[in-house]
Amino acid sequence: MDKFTVARMLDEISRYLELSDANPFKARAFEKAARAIESQEADVLELVETGRLLDVPGVGKGTGETISEIVRTGASAYLDELRSHYPPGIFDLLRVPRLGLKKIGMLHAELGIASIDELEEAARDGRLAKLKGFGSKTSEQLLQGIAFARMRESQFLLPVGIEIGELLRERLSELEGVESVEVTGSVRRRLEVIRNVNLVVATKASANLAGRLGSLLADLEEIEPGTWRGIARGEVPVLVHLTTAKEFGSTVFRTTGSSEFVAAFEEKSGPIPASRSEQEIFRAADIPPIVPERRENGDDLARKKRTRLVEPSDLRGVFHVHTTWSDGRNSVFEMLSAAQERNWEYVGISDHSKNAHYAGGLTEEQLKQQQAEIRREAKKVAPMRVFRGTEADILADGSIDYGAGVLSSFDFVVASVHSHFKMDRDEMTERILTAIDDRHVTFIGHLTGRLLLSREGYSVDYDRIFEKAAARGVMIEINGNPRRLDVDWRYLRRAADRGVTFSIHPDAHSTREYDASITGTWVARKGGLGKKQIFNTRTVEEVEEWFASRSA
Repeated sequence: MDKFTVARMLDEISRYLELSDANPFKARAFEKAARAIESQEADVLELVETGRLLDVPGVGKGTGETISEIVRTGASAYLDELRSHYPPGIFDLLRVPRLGLKKIGMLHAELGIASIDELEEAARDGRLAKLKGFGSKTSEQLLQGIAFARMRESQFLLPVGIEIGELLRERLSELEGVESVEVTGSVRRRLEVIRNVNLVVATKASANLAGRLGSLLADLEEIEPGTWRGIARGEVPVLVHLTTAKEFGSTVFRTTGSSEFVAAFEEKSGPIPASRSEQEIFRAADIPPIVPERRENGDDLARKKRTRLVEPSDLRGVFHVHTTWSDGRNSVFEMLSAAQERNWEYVGISDHSKNAHYAGGLTEEQLKQQQAEIRREAKKVAPMRVFRGTEADILADGSIDYGAGVLSSFDFVVASVHSHFKMDRDEMTERILTAIDDRHVTFIGHLTGRLLLSREGYSVDYDRIFEKAAARGVMIEINGNPRRLDVDWRYLRRAADRGVTFSIHPDAHSTREYDASITGTWVARKGGLGKKQIFNTRTVEEVEEWFASRSA
């Protein structure tokens, strides 16, 4: 029983509790335990057998008993009991924008709704509009959300594909007769939304291995000679391509894709030869190797000189970090200590501004207390530099929350839209342009406000924003949160050509979410950005100098 499976079962318990239990602390306890187990380096079975499970921060007596049962039996009686109260598939409703677990629980309790089809029927026949807290306007919005959910059906966020792909790669590597395994497809290209997971397996015993795949994947079938299709976690399609060591490289190349890139490569260099490695393929074609992230199209095939793409190790620090002062889950000291453990030279704390009531935004008085705590705790993590900032709301008229007097007290300001998403393209563009004109603004956060697979970003005139940002010296954030990955990598080259500087931010609400700086780096790489185009690859001295000059 691996830690990810345990964490998923704990998460499922948490979701059921939020559906049915008025006590939010119980649901949070299981969610917290899930994150704690997921982040453990030690084997979860070893933790249980040695009695060290309760030593793990975030695991309590109740959640510990559940974890022990899952590890030892592969099941949870408590989870089975919770499942018995709801029809299977009820969590599919989470794919509909504007529907959270509390509302889903109410819909099921009041109207017996447990599927998207049932929700649509209730919205159309008027039952939903009569329910307290909904109404005709909400019903109409939910119908639009249902259409969006159906359009995004059978799509998954990149981390889901990485987790499944790496787990299967590890298990396949342990099987007798397996020589090499590689995760390919859209997961290897680090596409933000995927439809399936691909793995290439080099083996001398294809027939024997095919028989073993059934223990790893459900609904297994051979869709073409040597290629097997199955289902992981009951919903994610997985394709396993069996090949020989002599053709491992060429199979990896073809299945990594994209189809557009492979077609462009063959048009330029002829059919892909049987090869042990991708390096052989590029060498034979006299083409410098192209990293998987840059293989969505054939653009790089024509470039004689390519930018050295930014690496996660190039980041010297991060900004856009939340703490328990607003909606973060770790204290100032915990966030600073975790940054220090990553050997970053600096970190920027930026809790929400006062207008962000939904996220515990800080009043001016709370801000004074928070900044005093940051100054105290910063001494404990020296010589790492701690910058004091805010994620300030861009208000409807484009002004920045707090006002000039307070904004001038920060080292940096991340200005973000968190409200009035329904503005039309011109209104939203003018709103952001006005914010860029504020001399206190350092970064524009999550430019379009999109939430992948749940909310479309608002429409803006990218070119006008990029041009104004470059002219004003305001940086565009690459938000690494896997649910955002905003700004879209497809627009990065347009921004870079206009002189925009970027900064890769984790938008971290917990110590674990610092990992989003890696995800953000993948976005930058897909957009073709190098180290020099990313602000937080600069040294702490360069960052301090830049902030000082901008303040002056």
